[in-house]
Amino acid sequence: MKRRNFIKFTTILGILSSTNFVVARTISNENLIILDELLNIIFPKTQNMPSAKEFKALEYLVKNISHKTFDDEDKALIIDGTNDFNSSFPEFLTLNKNEKKELIFQIIQNSFYAKSWVSKISYYGIEAMFSDPIYGGNFEQIAWKSVNHNIGYPQPLKTYGQKV
Repeated sequence: MKRRNFIKFTTILGILSSTNFVVARTISNENLIILDELLNIIFPKTQNMPSAKEFKALEYLVKNISHKTFDDEDKALIIDGTNDFNSSFPEFLTLNKNEKKELIFQIIQNSFYAKSWVSKISYYGIEAMFSDPIYGGNFEQIAWKSVNHNIGYPQPLKTYGQKV
């Protein structure tokens, strides 16, 4: 394992070990690295917007995919798509950033399934970017601040409609 992938692996492992996520048993650590890379390709840092890493897109996805209210079809598409991608493109993690972008672009051009998979990951990335930070994304309201969003009140005190 390359040093860079090892660092990513240990970071993701730290995230998972700090909480009790069911998804950790479902998605391999290598697949979490792939999802993290993909999210950072889809949501790069720009002059005005934070990157997926900054708004904690992977943490949001991992936290929410394991919740009982998460859509089962979406969960299956994300997990199965990541497994299929990993087995079809084992070289992905060894590619440079531009090669990764090109590979993603090529597979979504040639496969409706891959396009659906990337689209679903993008959907949850946007959710992570703009959801209330209580759900695990939008770290320190970074995305809200980047678009000068006026926060609605009251903000949730508990997740998923739990009673306070």
